[in-house]
Amino acid sequence: MKSLTLIFTFASIAAFSQAMSSLVTRPQPQMDLFTMLNYTQQHINDTRIISNSCTYDISIKTSCSSRKHTTDAIGILIGDADGNEVLAQLVAGNYEFDRCMIAPFTVLGSCLGKICKVYLARIGSDGWKPEAVIAYHNAYPPTTFNFNYFIPEGRRSGFDYCVTKS
Repeated sequence: MKSLTLIFTFASIAAFSQAMSSLVTRPQPQMDLFTMLNYTQQHINDTRIISNSCTYDISIKTSCSSRKHTTDAIGILIGDADGNEVLAQLVAGNYEFDRCMIAPFTVLGSCLGKICKVYLARIGSDGWKPEAVIAYHNAYPPTTFNFNYFIPEGRRSGFDYCVTKS
């Protein structure tokens, strides 16, 4: 039974390391004992983080009246009516925020209820005009937030449609 538990544990860690490569560090060849222990502790910590987290799929459509593309850093905040929030920087490679394009992202964070708030922030000099953000949560229907305006540089801008619970 202990060997079955050990196999399951290592299989789970291996599965999470494939699925969440940004959170899990890869081992270096020929590690010494100290490095191996640190690596094992990191895997344990990463597994704890992942097990208490949820993933959210976010689709952002850049407006056709935006600039051709932007290299600005884009951040997103999503939240629910209980005041829980997840903040993430959206890393777009090769101009994923091109005019008229839809950029899909997966965000990992604390578990939320129905997403009812989205804020975007932008840092950079290019400028960027999202048309819409669609937030997908596996327990709820997708929520669409229509922007269609240029996000101001250096501060967040968005919508809070949450009805706070009393």
